[in-house]
Amino acid sequence: MQKFIRIAAGAILIGLCVWGWFILFPGPERVIRSRLKNLAVTASFRSNEGPLAKAYNSEKLGGFFSPDIVVFVDISGHGQHTFEGRDIVLQAALAARQNFAELKVEFVDVNVKLSPDKQSATVNLTAKCTVPNDSDFFPQEMKFTFKKIDGKWLISRAETVKTLS
Repeated sequence: MQKFIRIAAGAILIGLCVWGWFILFPGPERVIRSRLKNLAVTASFRSNEGPLAKAYNSEKLGGFFSPDIVVFVDISGHGQHTFEGRDIVLQAALAARQNFAELKVEFVDVNVKLSPDKQSATVNLTAKCTVPNDSDFFPQEMKFTFKKIDGKWLISRAETVKTLS
């Protein structure tokens, strides 16, 4: 019986060590998914957000992008827009916060593909943007390119993807 208790305790200890390893040292795919979840939360805003909070939260978005970020947006009915550089992207985010009362952003159907050297990744996803007073939501297929810069996964390119519809 004592031998069984030792084996069970050893198995539990090994299980806890493996679990702790995955929690303390998550893989690149898990880190990228977490960054995307945090980006969606940071990009979302409510109507009661004050002017200082709008500026601060727009500035917080900068932590998700590389300095040389390129964003290419082509949305039917709204035209094509290209934003180059972190500062331009942040100005566009601040403008969106000033032009919309509220916005909720979610990323669904996230598909992460790491490069062989694990220093960059391509992420295909659906961005689901909801304006709370509107019953419809706006889905948009997106492609993000992440690069590992100074140990952080940053978005270096974001673009809309044309779908068949």
